[in-house]
Amino acid sequence: MNNDATEGHSNILSSLALEQAQRLAKKKLKEGSSNDAMAIYLDILAKFPKNKKARDGLKALSRRSNSKQTIVQGVPQDQLNLLVQLYSQGQFQQVLDTTFHLLKQFPKSVTLFNISGAAHAGLGQHTDAITSYKKAITIEPNYVDAYYNLGFALREKGNLEEAVKNFNKVISLNPNYVDAYNNMAVTLEKQGKLEEALKAYKKAIAIKPDYADAHYNMATTLEKQGKLEESVISYNKAISIKPDYADAYFNMASTLEAQGKLEEAIGAYKKTLDIKPDYSAAWSNGARALEGWNKLEQLDLWLKKAFNACKILPPELQFQRAKLLWRNKEYEKTTDIINAINFDLITDNLKKECLNLEAKCFEALKDFDKAYKSFEEMNSLAKKSSEFAQCNPKNYLQEIRSQLAKLNSRPAPIFPDYKTPEPNSDPAFLVGFPRSGTTLLDTILRSHSCIEVVEEKPTTKVAQTFIYKNNHTDIVNQLLPPALLSGARKAYRAELNKHLSKVNSNSVCIDKLPLNLVKAPLINHLYPKAKFILALRHPMDTILSCWMQNFALNPAMAVMTDLDQTVDLYCLGMETFKKAWTDYKLNVHLIKYEDLLENLAEETTALLQFLDLDWEPQMKDYQDTAIKRGKINTPSYSQVVQPIYKSAKYRWLKYEKYLGKYLEQVTPWINEFGYEGQ
Repeated sequence: MNNDATEGHSNILSSLALEQAQRLAKKKLKEGSSNDAMAIYLDILAKFPKNKKARDGLKALSRRSNSKQTIVQGVPQDQLNLLVQLYSQGQFQQVLDTTFHLLKQFPKSVTLFNISGAAHAGLGQHTDAITSYKKAITIEPNYVDAYYNLGFALREKGNLEEAVKNFNKVISLNPNYVDAYNNMAVTLEKQGKLEEALKAYKKAIAIKPDYADAHYNMATTLEKQGKLEESVISYNKAISIKPDYADAYFNMASTLEAQGKLEEAIGAYKKTLDIKPDYSAAWSNGARALEGWNKLEQLDLWLKKAFNACKILPPELQFQRAKLLWRNKEYEKTTDIINAINFDLITDNLKKECLNLEAKCFEALKDFDKAYKSFEEMNSLAKKSSEFAQCNPKNYLQEIRSQLAKLNSRPAPIFPDYKTPEPNSDPAFLVGFPRSGTTLLDTILRSHSCIEVVEEKPTTKVAQTFIYKNNHTDIVNQLLPPALLSGARKAYRAELNKHLSKVNSNSVCIDKLPLNLVKAPLINHLYPKAKFILALRHPMDTILSCWMQNFALNPAMAVMTDLDQTVDLYCLGMETFKKAWTDYKLNVHLIKYEDLLENLAEETTALLQFLDLDWEPQMKDYQDTAIKRGKINTPSYSQVVQPIYKSAKYRWLKYEKYLGKYLEQVTPWINEFGYEGQ
């Protein structure tokens, strides 16, 4: 997202055409409002430095100031004109040097202190800026501009609460100061107070309906709230006011992408590039979207156009070119491009992606030692990230250990009978350890006319949060009030329905989230008669594949950056599910990834019988389903559009020298699931 473009002074050309701004400046000059006229001319020159009418207007102002020898708080107007011009040219240190000397002559000039503060802020000296603004306010307690600028400086220093207070002070002095509402909203958003931010944006828009920047900023806030449709409406409103608003098109594209509207998203990226052909982030995001949707032919054309448009090729586009070559199995060319990317100039996230892709190429070229080293470097980078620091994977593991201890120490109670509202209306749960073939299974199942799959959404988390908020934080083998469980089911179902393309009582709804494996005690509370599909793969393959993924980090995925912890989580997860399966007499169908690869129709037919459904011929063409469904939000998105391939089967044997130390811990599960000798 690009939410920094409009946090500062709102240029008058954001709301007026150039000719309208010129006429307004001329009118202000005739009315004697010299400062207003000067501000408009400077806004024009900020965007059009060679604009003759604006330059002539400033000269006229200068002549008028000289002829009348205007004094502002003792400071000659021509001196102030000079300071404003130096500031507009970015010569902040020269502004400070000049104001330093002028303040010796005019120590009570609030204008000089305000300009000095702005120059300090321009140099990033926010503490000094705050001091200057406060001096101006001490001299003139109702000096609106100083309060407004002080709000900015405080925000840059991270003093968000104080910044909001200053913007409120501006509004109390001038209730129609729209920029104060807009920037107060930006500050509130930084505090995470999204509803309050929206109210402030709406107030700014009520005062000035054609305030494009406020519509734009409001759109970004709505997106953060997950209100994607409303966000798009606000972006479109900003664009209708300001048709060349490249940032609005750019951000709207990412919102449309999040809605699963690829064609509209690419259209918005193209609009961005029509306005600003070298907008490298638009080229990069468009390429990433096309690759993520498996539109490889379109991606190839997109990259060719991007390479022609960008004078300096950004690393992100180089990476997307490498990824296309990898998907076309040109592994050596892929590694050549990755090696040419300057790692000193790219983000850690892009470094991780490059290392992951490099490792896959080394593996395809059968250089398994180099592949292992690249995967190891990728995970080492992940562990150093700020996202990892917020995840606390050790705490996540401890919570699962604690739950398992309760399962082992507390006898399962006799849970009350629960009747489904309608026959077969309870969801089924597709669980397993990540990288066990659940995305392949998901894609095959959703090609059935009577199956709806919800892919990896926080449905059980919503139900769990509902229960916890009602003062029941310990639920393992405890009887919960029926009214509480009813409310939790409603919360769960409301979240589930949000992600269904259609709510159809005749369809089987499958909630697919592999690590719901460890949520079996919770699910049993909600739906004691629920069907579980347990997806399995050789335990060592599963563990290795998880460690090799560049997952977006959350507490569970942060565990996967460490092989020791991944092994621990696998064993804890399987033991938890096995105990729940036994004690709660769960209704479980077990399906092995390897068996699915060998005999798709037979394995799928057996699963469908478990779901009380019949095989349908189109299910064998599951790749078509994968392509038609749009973006697949798992690491397997590029694999499930291909025919069945068996290269990942028993992959761990290629890395046995690195994994052998884990065999003793994992062997019980290898034997449990019938993988001994494989």
